[in-house]
Amino acid sequence: MASPILFSTRSEHFSIWIVLRSFLLTLATAYSSLFNRDFYTYNNIYLFSKYLKISILLFVSLNGPIFLTKLVIASLNYIGLVHINGAELMDQYEYFFKYYLNLSYFFLALYSFFDKDGEQLFMCQLRHQDELNGTHYSEHYSKLPSHRVEHESDWVSTYKSLYNFSREFRLFIRRYTNVYLLNMSMFISIHFFPEKISSTVLGFIAFQTFLDKLGTVFSCLFVAVLQMMDVHYTIRVLTTFYGTWNLAEDLLIPYFDRVQFTPLERKQWLKTRIGVVFGIGLFYYLAILEIPLISAVLYSNAIFNMGFLITTFTTEMPDNLKDMATWSITESVWDGHAKFLE
Repeated sequence: MASPILFSTRSEHFSIWIVLRSFLLTLATAYSSLFNRDFYTYNNIYLFSKYLKISILLFVSLNGPIFLTKLVIASLNYIGLVHINGAELMDQYEYFFKYYLNLSYFFLALYSFFDKDGEQLFMCQLRHQDELNGTHYSEHYSKLPSHRVEHESDWVSTYKSLYNFSREFRLFIRRYTNVYLLNMSMFISIHFFPEKISSTVLGFIAFQTFLDKLGTVFSCLFVAVLQMMDVHYTIRVLTTFYGTWNLAEDLLIPYFDRVQFTPLERKQWLKTRIGVVFGIGLFYYLAILEIPLISAVLYSNAIFNMGFLITTFTTEMPDNLKDMATWSITESVWDGHAKFLE
C-alpha cells in the first residue's frame, strides 16, 4: 500500500484565480444561454419540459421519505405516544442526506448514460460555437465512435453491457463508490469516535485532499484554520470539494465518451485543467444543492453549456482519425492558463 504524501508544491493548474475565473465564466455562459433566442427551438423547449418532469420526480422520490418521517414524528408527538425532539432529529436526518449521501448527483449522472438527448444538447451548443467562430469542433467530434449502448430487454443486461463496454461508466461507478465510502468514514468518525480522534481523521483527510493543489505550507495553514472551527465547516469543505469534482467529471462524459484518451493521457488532461474544470463543477454543484427542485434542468443546462466551455480549454480534434494518437498526446497537456485568465 502506498504511503501518504506529506510534502508537495503548490499546483500551477489550481489557484483561486483560475477557479474564480472559471466559475464566473460558467455563470455568464449559463445566464447568456437563457436569453439567446437561437436556442429556443421546439426540440429544446420539449427537452426543458422533459427535464423539469424528471427534476420533480427525483425531488419527490428523494425528499418524500423525509417529509413522511417528519409527518409521522409530529403526529406521534401530538397525540402523546412519544416525546422526542422531532425538529432536531429531522435536521440531522436532512443534513446526512444533503451532505454525506446526496444521491441527486449520482442519479442525474447515471441517467445521462441512458439519455441521448444530453449529448444532443452538447452538440447543439458545439455547433453554435462553430458557426460563430468558424471552427469544426462538432463536425470532427461527430466522426468519432460513441461508446454508449442501446437499452436491452432488461436493465440488468443494459447495465452489464454498459459496464463492459464503456470506460466512462466504470470510472463513474468507481468515483461515486469512493466518495460515498469517504463520506461514510467521515460520518462514522464524527458520531462514533472521540472528538480528538475524529478531529485528527478529518484533519488528515483535508490535508491529503489539498496537499497537491495548495502545497504543504498552505495545506497546513488551511487545515489548522478548519481545526479551530466547528466540524460542520470541515464537512462542508470536503463534501463540496469531492462532490464538485465528481460532478465536473460527469459533465465531461459526452466529451470523453468519444475522445478516447489513454488512461494516462486522460489523467494528465484533467490534471492540467483541474482549476478550470473545478470552477465549472462548483457552479453547478452549488446550484443543484440549493435548488434541488430543478436539478435535472440545471444538469441539462450544464451539459448544454459544456459545449461552449469545452472550446475554451481544448483544441479541435483532427479531421483525420489517423492523427488522433498524436493529437491526444499533445492535447493531454494544457498550458493556456495565462490566456484563460485574460
